[in-house]
Amino acid sequence: MMLLKRFASIAFALAFITAINLFGGIGREYMSVQTARILFMVFGAIALVLNLLSFQSGKQGPIFNFLYWAGSIVAFIGLILQQFHIRYALIIVIAGMVILGASFILPYGLDKLDPKEKEDLIDDL
Repeated sequence: MMLLKRFASIAFALAFITAINLFGGIGREYMSVQTARILFMVFGAIALVLNLLSFQSGKQGPIFNFLYWAGSIVAFIGLILQQFHIRYALIIVIAGMVILGASFILPYGLDKLDPKEKEDLIDDL
């Protein structure tokens, strides 16, 4: 499991480097845009799948896990569509980022307080 996580981290780092080349235009003298596009899609997909296979389900709640992975997949698909110059790709990227942001905010209000804990909070007042 640890080796799988390490491969996922390496693939993510390589996808991030190619994303800097694609979206920032930095390092284009070292790597062509076509090569960077292919490598971004391959390394990004590998990192996403390996992280999905190796995540620890008990660490966070089910709402966080669902929203986080749904947002990650939507944002990655939007970034790939943006490479093909699809008209509404930016909206898909933004939707993925909003879902990712919601995954960090919503679980604290929904998962952390059980009905018993809510009663205890009221009784303490």
